[in-house]
Amino acid sequence: MTKEEILDYLMNKRNETAAVTNAEQILNEAQNKLQKDKKKFHKLIIAAWVFAAITWYGDSKGTAVVFALIALGLFGFKYLMYIAPDNEKVQNAQAELQKEMNDPIYQNGRKGFPEKFYNYWDVLRLWNLVNENRARDLQDAFNILENQHFQESQMQIQAEIKSLQEDIAASYHRAAVNSGIAAASTTISAITRK
Repeated sequence: MTKEEILDYLMNKRNETAAVTNAEQILNEAQNKLQKDKKKFHKLIIAAWVFAAITWYGDSKGTAVVFALIALGLFGFKYLMYIAPDNEKVQNAQAELQKEMNDPIYQNGRKGFPEKFYNYWDVLRLWNLVNENRARDLQDAFNILENQHFQESQMQIQAEIKSLQEDIAASYHRAAVNSGIAAASTTISAITRK
């Protein structure tokens, strides 16, 4: 295949995968919104239940019922205004994604193409590798992209390790500061007793 034939082939793959990628993005946005909306009023609802419990065991049963009704009302409002519509959007987005994945054009495009690279972003990266003359043919482009994926995963692992090490160092620092404060407190207590 010539460079132009490879570029045309990859452009067709991009077109075949674009609708699925778009549907995946819509689904991700809907799922993120659902998770965010599930947290709405969460602290307020818990606080209302806590106040209801506190007042119930106190002398004010009527106030406890009011707080319980407030908690139930907030939960109902959250469910009706946020969670139920978001669940519907997620289900619609999942159905749309499944429809796009079952599209014969998308399914036929998978044949003869490596599964792990059959997505819009990887096909775009393959296209760029060939277009920028970083790969002579499709096999070179696959190999380069696989190496890039490996390097990216290693960088991500290193970033996670660095973050963990920073958390551990901060914990040790807090422990050292707390033990220093405790030692100073003990010393001051010993001096003041004399």
